[in-house]
Amino acid sequence: MKVYLVAYGCEPNQGGEHEVGWKIAKNLKSKCDLTVITRKSNEMKIENENSDIDFIYLENKFGMKFKPKGKFSYSYYFFWQISVYFYLKNIVKTNDIVHYITFGNIHLPHFLYLLKSKLILGPMGGGSFTKTQYLKDPSNKEKIKSFIHSTINNTVKINPFYYLMFKKSIKIIVRTEETLNIIPDKFKEKTIIQLETGVETNYLKFEKKDRKLENILFVSRFVEHKNIEQAILVFEQLQKKTQKNMTFNLLGNGPLFKSLNNKYSYNKSIVFHGNVSHDEVIEFNKKSDLLLFCSLKEGGSHAIFESTMNNIPIACFNISGMTVFPTFESSIKVELEQNYEQNIENLSNKIIDYYTHNKINTICENAINDLLENYEWNKISNKFYNLYKEINNA
Repeated sequence: MKVYLVAYGCEPNQGGEHEVGWKIAKNLKSKCDLTVITRKSNEMKIENENSDIDFIYLENKFGMKFKPKGKFSYSYYFFWQISVYFYLKNIVKTNDIVHYITFGNIHLPHFLYLLKSKLILGPMGGGSFTKTQYLKDPSNKEKIKSFIHSTINNTVKINPFYYLMFKKSIKIIVRTEETLNIIPDKFKEKTIIQLETGVETNYLKFEKKDRKLENILFVSRFVEHKNIEQAILVFEQLQKKTQKNMTFNLLGNGPLFKSLNNKYSYNKSIVFHGNVSHDEVIEFNKKSDLLLFCSLKEGGSHAIFESTMNNIPIACFNISGMTVFPTFESSIKVELEQNYEQNIENLSNKIIDYYTHNKINTICENAINDLLENYEWNKISNKFYNLYKEINNA
């Protein structure tokens, strides 16, 4: 069974989506005849770790003109996908499987569905967009982005290029219900929901302990859809209602960092740390009692997974990737209402209730069990391998 894994993101020891291709390849190598196609820029990092996986490193020299160093470029991605298509076009056979696995977005262009081989798409995102009615004061830029994204989503079911891509795919894997909803009904029977995020479970175990609500954490970029101001207001409600000394540590940087830092400088319990190293993130996790994460658009947040692995409870809204993980049984999670202030009230009340009635150890244990059962890298790879076998035997 020949499998070609197309992995734009494939970098050992990088974390996040950049490492997904490497982790999946590493776990699939003994299960099938595997060739991984990735970018030339990943070669040095991979070959320092690789011994027995067949890698093909492709580059598009013309596309490199559009690639700022260290940043994602849609133009470069487009030209790289052209290179992948022309490479595979001359070698794939009808019964080969091509799996397009990383940086998958329904709306990003690729040409793999034009190959004669069997195509698996995903996990794919692209259906999620910022629902600006849940933000306090969304900028005009965010409103326009949301409108454009929503409009594009609404064209998917009538666009012949999307239709052809879905028709030619043997299996479609999407990350969230939002992306599933834009798939035409005709193709939903071959579509499944699965996050691409995995975890190392060698040292993963639940730790029962005395839970206090003192150190609260947020980790992410400071952009509008992360809904950081609402998380700050939830924190201030917790301060007001409990009358306890607590600290809110915010890690990360971005366009909103300076304005939020200035706006809430009066509250000395809110600490804006800016960008920190991954080692420092780990240390903050070890000292924290709660991850407060009010984001409105995620395909599977690595911050949530990392905090869960550290036995930290997650407080969030049931939207986007958070509808898949964490579950209601393994987190402090509420449904969003149209009233902004009511959402602050509901989440802060539920956090206090869970700490007051000693429910935190239970949800943390459930979350750890969920990771062990569904998100260990080898188990994710096995799900893919079982798909390959099912397709190969059909």
